[in-house]
Amino acid sequence: MKLPSPILSLLACLCLYAAPCTAVTGDGFMWHNTRVGQTDYLPLDDLRSFYKFIPVEGGAGTRTVGNGEINLTFGPDSRDLLLNGIRCRLSHPTRPGGQGDLLVSKVDMVKLIDPVLRPTYIPNRRAVRTVVVDAGHGGHDVGTVGAQVREADTTLLVAAALGRELEKRGFQVQFTHSDNRYLSDQQRVDAANTAQDAIFISLHLNSGRSDIQGVETYTVEPAEPGAQPLPGNRNDAANAALAIALQSSLVRRCGAVDGGFRRAHFSILSSVECPAALVELGYATHGAEGALLATQDYQASLAKALAEGVATFAKMMDPETTLHERETAAAAPAPPAAVKPAAPAPVKQDKPTKQDKNAANTTTSSSRNKASTRKPAANPPRRKASGAR
Repeated sequence: MKLPSPILSLLACLCLYAAPCTAVTGDGFMWHNTRVGQTDYLPLDDLRSFYKFIPVEGGAGTRTVGNGEINLTFGPDSRDLLLNGIRCRLSHPTRPGGQGDLLVSKVDMVKLIDPVLRPTYIPNRRAVRTVVVDAGHGGHDVGTVGAQVREADTTLLVAAALGRELEKRGFQVQFTHSDNRYLSDQQRVDAANTAQDAIFISLHLNSGRSDIQGVETYTVEPAEPGAQPLPGNRNDAANAALAIALQSSLVRRCGAVDGGFRRAHFSILSSVECPAALVELGYATHGAEGALLATQDYQASLAKALAEGVATFAKMMDPETTLHERETAAAAPAPPAAVKPAAPAPVKQDKPTKQDKNAANTTTSSSRNKASTRKPAANPPRRKASGAR
């Protein structure tokens, strides 16, 4: 029997908004899970209570919670999140909840927000002793070419400068290559996967319209429930903490435009078994930024900022770092500000834009291919843990 279109619309709505359920973590905190389509969501009010945040007065179309040192702002776009001013793109759009509340996907809660707010609670955290530095492209693969810079040349120079900065801070440095040669993605991945107690950082330049600029940091798209995991998904939480530490340092130390933290299925990130991030140091196709990227001083500044980000992440990953109920976020905190309580207001759901759908595809059209396999998400965070959660 063919159903009338109004009935079909009603059934679609019933499928999207399932009845909420509760889940209690080991510390006794109760999370109220809501299923929207195929995605699990948690109320912003649960997040606020768990981290002891309060509502903060924010801009139109946004919702902010914080404690004066750490602020999280959702919106105005449904996939926008500012973590202490650092832009992040959520894996799933926020949804309107009951009584004016906002729903945040469980994947974003477990694999982005909690790792950044409580990095020492990341599962299987281990000391970082080696940094595998990968200069993107090389040899016949020159990458993005701008009016004043070529990707393969600039990334090689920044990689060398980064290596020197990391060695000053006591890290062992391993380069995928130290001269202008071509390597396949698999060769770069193999270098990372054979290193001990390592993290992997791949350096690139971006391309786009002549008016687009800024630094961007990518990790592999986090695993979703019910899908086959990728090797890179073993470190979803650590990946996010590493990427935010790098992005925050680049924006704050270099004054770079914040292009945001993003996730994508780049093959080089999907196959790396240690915490990994791909950094777009800027747009070679932007006149002013391209000219800046060509200077030795700015290349040195980028290297120092990246090294500071690595040092921040390594400190949080050190098993000897004491676990605290409330700890400093991986992103450098903004100066403390007076917190003005504000009553929660309903958030109108933004329609997905073409830019949202293509956000993960804004990087240079080079040899960074995408994979499509995902793995199950973890449980909501617990307040306390002894060792890994």
